[in-house]
Amino acid sequence: MRKVLLLIIVVFCLIHPLKAFERDSAKISSFMDGIIQAHMDDQNIAGATLAVVKDGRLLFTRGYGYADLGNQIPVDGEKTLFRIGSISKLFVWTAIMQLYEQGRLDLNTDVNQYLEDIEIPPTYPEPVTLRDIMTHSAGFEEYVTGLFAKDSSALRPLKEILSEQMPARVRPPGKFSSYSNHATALAAYIVQQVSGQSFGDYVEEHIIDKLDLAHTTFRQPLPPHMEGKLSKGYKFTNGEYHEKGFEYIPLAPVGAASSTAGDMARLMIAYLNPGQVPGNEILDSTTHTMMQRNAFQMAPHVNPLPHGFMNMSQNNKRIIGHGGDTFWFHSLLAFIPKENAGFFISFNTDKGGGTTLDVLKEVVDHYYPEKLNKPDFELSMKELKQYEGQYRANRYPHKRFTKIMALTNPTKVSVADSSKLKVKNREARYYLPVGENTFREVHSSDTLIFKENNEGEITHMIDGLVSIMAFEKIPFIDSMKLHGTLMAISLIIFFVTLIYWPLAYFIRREYHQPMEKHLPRHVKFFGWLATLVFLVFVVALSTLLSDSNQIVFGLSPVVRGLFVLPLVGGLLTVIVLYLTYRIWKKKAIGLSGKIHCTLLALVLLVSLWQLNHWNMLGFHF
Repeated sequence: MRKVLLLIIVVFCLIHPLKAFERDSAKISSFMDGIIQAHMDDQNIAGATLAVVKDGRLLFTRGYGYADLGNQIPVDGEKTLFRIGSISKLFVWTAIMQLYEQGRLDLNTDVNQYLEDIEIPPTYPEPVTLRDIMTHSAGFEEYVTGLFAKDSSALRPLKEILSEQMPARVRPPGKFSSYSNHATALAAYIVQQVSGQSFGDYVEEHIIDKLDLAHTTFRQPLPPHMEGKLSKGYKFTNGEYHEKGFEYIPLAPVGAASSTAGDMARLMIAYLNPGQVPGNEILDSTTHTMMQRNAFQMAPHVNPLPHGFMNMSQNNKRIIGHGGDTFWFHSLLAFIPKENAGFFISFNTDKGGGTTLDVLKEVVDHYYPEKLNKPDFELSMKELKQYEGQYRANRYPHKRFTKIMALTNPTKVSVADSSKLKVKNREARYYLPVGENTFREVHSSDTLIFKENNEGEITHMIDGLVSIMAFEKIPFIDSMKLHGTLMAISLIIFFVTLIYWPLAYFIRREYHQPMEKHLPRHVKFFGWLATLVFLVFVVALSTLLSDSNQIVFGLSPVVRGLFVLPLVGGLLTVIVLYLTYRIWKKKAIGLSGKIHCTLLALVLLVSLWQLNHWNMLGFHF
């Protein structure tokens, strides 16, 4: 009897957690199915894949919609590969930590010690370290040209690409984060230098094979046995889905990986439960703990960054992981270490951008709702006014002609209702003051932190959730208000010159009007030619780069050749300035002609200054 009772107890102990596991799976599955399907319907997303892990186990994988609309092939959570974009970077950071664990790398050493044939310039006294790179606080500018490629011909060794595309250092390390693909590629190149293996070979041997990630690869194009399993990528426009081709990424370590939800679940379990499967651990428990430990924080109340992971903490829950975006695929891997739980999700349509974070917020709000207290901190109108202005993300090219990106999509901060700030980008959000230079979103715990310089002037704004970059207060000299006004005036003068002078010349010749008091032909010729050169440059560049996304595929010889025109325009401007000086000495020339020529000379000078300001005077590629 006693043996029977003991057997019943053992069976109960085995079945009870399984039943609880099944209940958890069913509840979570039902909830996730609902929100993902709702987003897919709302955003016209063709397909998605999902994996959820809990307590060291895979709860479930899911496939939604289609991996191939044309052939009506559904997504399979275990078998369908998706492009995971920058989640690929987790493999770089894991490789760095493996070599650190072996004593072959130091996170606080000048990385130039590990770069045998590439050198990071000594722009600042402080050297760049691996810790700076892993927290995106190395101080590099953004570099966007050639991030993607249309075919495999652009795939070259990391050394070649980094030698040509070394981003400039634009701030001392350890000041602000500014997400950097090229800095990550430098870390991957260090893995190659120290390990003696190509990055792809190293990752396959030490991470992919270790964890049995049989459906994960950095190869471009995919190996033959995986090729037919990759989901198609789609663009939804004009009510239709348009199938897109394979996206080639020359800096492969920063975003080229393809994987399944099932494999990403196994990666999450490895991060959450180090050493759970003997022989398959990728880091020892001490290094795992260190990798997930906070390493850099831009300001109090801002999510601090661990070693390579993004920090997406909200609702008082620490959430780390990484996001990943290509043109057509949008992915997120997020886990809560204290809850030993996480999920991976990926969409295969352009409309999925930003949706992954919406899903994360809905999950966190559902399972970990927050209680907000009414803040008892107030600021006067005068105090609130100091935060007003336009802000831009500090992640933009500083030394290339693509610096013009800094003019687009600013965030406007203004005072609302004399008590809070209105922060408007694509949509408006409202923030209440809760402390010195600290604001909280009205209906959530999301924070905004402002930083000031030594003179007490506000210089930066930081979103507490978005800890991978800061927002700079835009100075007047960089503002759209200034440059838009100058460009509008210039275009008016240019078009008047381009049309009026030839027209007036033919009219006078047709009606035999006297030409004595009018500008000499050679003055008009050089003025008209300078005008034409500047207009051709602006119109041609705007036309060739009308789709701003195209620049990430590199620059055609035609685009590169266009930058000869500003140099020609500069020479013509000098001639026009000299001729303008000369005509003011001639009394026979009428005042209106002199004024027109002077205005044109000034506008040409202003145009040269603007082109130089935005790195378009010369060949800054």
